[in-house]
Amino acid sequence: MTTPEQILCGVLADLFAIPQVRPQDGFVRLGGDSIIAVQVVGAARRAGLAVTVRDVLTQPDVAALAATARPLTTARRAGEDDGVGPIRPTPIMHWLRERGGPADSYYQFLVVRTPAELTEVAARTVLQAVLDRHDMLRLHTVDGVPHTRAVGTVRAEDCLLRVRTDGAETARDVEREVHAARDRLSTEDGVLVRAVWFDAGPARPGRLALVVNHLVVDGISWRVLTGDLAQAWAAVSAGRAPRLDPVPTSFRRWSELLAAEAADDRSAAELPYWNDVLRPGADTMGRRPLDPARDHEDLAAHLVLNLPAATVGPLLTSVPDRLDADTNELLLTGLALALARWPACGPSLLVDLEGHGREEIPAEADLSRTVGWFTTLFPTRFTLEGLDAPDAEHGGPTVALALRRVKEQLRAIPRKGLGYGLLRHLDPHARRVLAATDPAQLGFNYLGRFGGAGDADWQLLPEYGARLDAPGPGMPMAHPVEVNAFVLDSADGPVLHADWAWAPGVLDEPQVCALAESWFRMLTALVAYAARPDAGAAVAADLTLSTIDQDELDDLAAALDVL
Repeated sequence: MTTPEQILCGVLADLFAIPQVRPQDGFVRLGGDSIIAVQVVGAARRAGLAVTVRDVLTQPDVAALAATARPLTTARRAGEDDGVGPIRPTPIMHWLRERGGPADSYYQFLVVRTPAELTEVAARTVLQAVLDRHDMLRLHTVDGVPHTRAVGTVRAEDCLLRVRTDGAETARDVEREVHAARDRLSTEDGVLVRAVWFDAGPARPGRLALVVNHLVVDGISWRVLTGDLAQAWAAVSAGRAPRLDPVPTSFRRWSELLAAEAADDRSAAELPYWNDVLRPGADTMGRRPLDPARDHEDLAAHLVLNLPAATVGPLLTSVPDRLDADTNELLLTGLALALARWPACGPSLLVDLEGHGREEIPAEADLSRTVGWFTTLFPTRFTLEGLDAPDAEHGGPTVALALRRVKEQLRAIPRKGLGYGLLRHLDPHARRVLAATDPAQLGFNYLGRFGGAGDADWQLLPEYGARLDAPGPGMPMAHPVEVNAFVLDSADGPVLHADWAWAPGVLDEPQVCALAESWFRMLTALVAYAARPDAGAAVAADLTLSTIDQDELDDLAAALDVL
């Protein structure tokens, strides 16, 4: 193997927690997605190798990816941006302000296992290392403007609460402490992080509930934070001071890059596209429109369903490879098929999609280790006509029609939706135009794949719950119905967890249950369809007139004239 191949095989083996990766193995076939691709870029850079997210996702195997890689200079590897100072509000921050409600209690949390040997002094040292490394965890607001403070201004002892336990705490016990920690968060006072350590004594592993204001954390951030906790503990347990890997590009620098991108002509040129998506309007879903005065997140109804590994395993590995589709495209194809059968839905539906937002503008920005809220939120319109044929339930040809339609639609979105937020919130003219449109009726967010199942220290413990979109009391709902989904590796394989939330005054539980269950059936039908001998060829017909640009049409016309 070449040196780049050795580096990348090692990176992928670590990320997928498998013994070995070979040069002929493909990232997608291993179960990779765009979120894991960001982690690949960061891990490769720390090893001195530069690759792009696009190449990670599109190159057929590790050997081909290694051929695109280039070595990083020592100066670039050593660069570090401390990120201290004022933050330009990003599109998602503007979105939250427009949404209204108490931002202090808009939080995320998860629970990880802690080593039995952990002491309170060591816990503080580990947490302090993380607080000092990631500037956004030291955020506070000054006259409404977010600022990040210098290293050392947030002390771990002020953030950590130790709760002695016999190890028998329930999910409800943890939830009670999490809610109490949430109520102590304050952006004005700079209290963005609370940690509750359930100390079960020196003979048993403990539990650490991390409660963080959503303004400074997102799905990829949690992967960074849990990895840093483990790295810091490894140093402390060996008697060394923790030295965490640097953060090449700060969130503060990213906010400046976004502002510059919003002023670029490339963003302004996208306005007609987004107008076309939004112009038809959005039909009301359910009995009435959302009412911000009474449809609050803490009053939303919830349904949690799990799709087992027997279906999810192929959905993450062989099916994307067979159908030339990424995981998000497959999940949304299943959703489109389910919506086409849902009585509450018309011939089309305006849907808000969330993306991880860590796009390569410019390419030298390395956000793989940056903690912050990078989410992009953008609308798309699903055309559902013709997708309600009965054969879809059994993996018939309608599945291919739906997948081709969804793939073309998603791949036509400029810059993975980044430009919508720039125009909607950072461009004064476009803001007025886009703000006058009807809101989307459904929100969809796929948070990617989380490794570990609680059998190792600093790994997620799903039995104690995890909320990656948890507004506090009084925050208005953004959509009548929303689904947040992520994959968690378990002992049996990867499991898809889906949390459905809806406004009870708008939709009834049987309606949402029917949609949620139909979505899982359609995902199962996608797996069945991919097993058909002709599946790959049928879906490969992605080159339609809607995806051909004018230069290609001119070339085609010239060729026909010659003939």
